[in-house]
Amino acid sequence: MITVHSEKCSRCGLCAELCHESCISLTDDGPSIDRRVCSTCAQCIAACPSRALSWDSIPPAAFDRRRLPAPEQLDELFRERRSIRLFKRERINRSLLEEIARYGTYAPTHAFNLRIIIVDEEALIEVFDQAIVANCRWIYSLAYRIKVGGLLAGWFGYAEEMDKARPKIEATIKLGHAFHSMPTAFIFVVGNKRVPLSTDSAQYALANMMYYAQVKGVGTCLWANGPLFIDKHRLARRQLGILPTERIFGAMYMGYPAVRFSNKVHGKMMDVCWNGGHKKTGLA
Repeated sequence: MITVHSEKCSRCGLCAELCHESCISLTDDGPSIDRRVCSTCAQCIAACPSRALSWDSIPPAAFDRRRLPAPEQLDELFRERRSIRLFKRERINRSLLEEIARYGTYAPTHAFNLRIIIVDEEALIEVFDQAIVANCRWIYSLAYRIKVGGLLAGWFGYAEEMDKARPKIEATIKLGHAFHSMPTAFIFVVGNKRVPLSTDSAQYALANMMYYAQVKGVGTCLWANGPLFIDKHRLARRQLGILPTERIFGAMYMGYPAVRFSNKVHGKMMDVCWNGGHKKTGLA
């Protein structure tokens, strides 16, 4: 909760000016916060020049801008990031997993009551693995054997995606495992299913965690189908402690990489259109 230290306040009014929820008003005694509508974004704490605001009375610290990365360093970081799917069997220390997860707090968000579930128990990871295998068998039977799913996919314009997915699904069924190399940990972002834009917020948080994990030497992969299947799996939900009012909005799996990428990929570009036109330029 945001704490006000009136004795430090200079009455500059910056916190009220910045507040996008319009829940701060300036009084003779300093800032007054309407906590019923405060989203706890903590912008006011970050901006206050006299540090008259804090979170749970823990004093904020000034930025040391000399430690910020240079553009060249960010370029190296972004180009080095790859989805890791081959892992060593070395477990990640739990204190490091918590450290990685905490950086989700600093991501942009629309949902302020998301929570993180970290899983590093092999038995529970095996539950996830077999849940995906079971779903792949069901999808394969529906889409490729009796072809009902394939007809529906064609009707809704997903036939090409179904064709691309078939080799992956067949490989999973043949192998009997969803992961060719078992991850050693998972992170789930969970929240109230009725709060809008929570899926977006979860992806922002996972991106923060992903890049921090990268600089700590931990490989990650965003788990696109994890929330889709695990959220419907009763045993997994029960073991994860997910409440009936909650759902999984995002997930990633992780471990120490068993392979190291050596090269930056040049030439692959994303098309960019200016002002809604059709003239494209390449964005590396």
